[in-house]
Amino acid sequence: MVKKIKGGAGKRKIIDKLRNFKQDVLTIPNLLTSIRIILVPVVLLFIWLNTPVMRLWSWIFYTVATVTDFFDGYLARKSGTVSVSGKLLDPLADKFIVNLTLVLLVSMQEISAWPVIIILAREFYIFGIRSLAMEHDLVIAADIWGKTKTMLQMFALPFFMINQKTLLALVNIDWDPSGVGYFLIWSSIVFSLISAFTYTREVKRKIFG
Repeated sequence: MVKKIKGGAGKRKIIDKLRNFKQDVLTIPNLLTSIRIILVPVVLLFIWLNTPVMRLWSWIFYTVATVTDFFDGYLARKSGTVSVSGKLLDPLADKFIVNLTLVLLVSMQEISAWPVIIILAREFYIFGIRSLAMEHDLVIAADIWGKTKTMLQMFALPFFMINQKTLLALVNIDWDPSGVGYFLIWSSIVFSLISAFTYTREVKRKIFG
């Protein structure tokens, strides 16, 4: 009889966990975030193929991905479905599409390595800070500085995707848009360093007082 009660309690725990998983993970905002992650290799492939038409397609899919970034946060706030998994997945998706695209562009010698090195070094540092916070059961959400940094980087990337050769081939415009891209990238670095400082200060305050 005791075994049956224990077995029933175990089943209820499993059902409760599955229900909590569905409520926390399987939401429309999180599904939109997942779509953004799935689109990352598609964007990278079209950039790597490196023809004017493929570059245009990379920009189209990249635009779709960035639009989902707006709607997942908006829907989560409006529907009251802001979740722990969403707070972790959303910045992770942003890092995938931004950082992997930057690394690919560096490998293709279409962007200087130095700003990318600074951006990646900051990301590794923040990863360490977040890991420390999680060990103390803290979830550090992105602040306004980090969100602005991400927004600037997302706006910057199309100016490298649609390069001078692509513009010349598709619309017969002889203009190098990378100058605008560099301005946005270096501006994002300023915000990224400020956000790194605010993350560090918040974690220090919550953990060490």
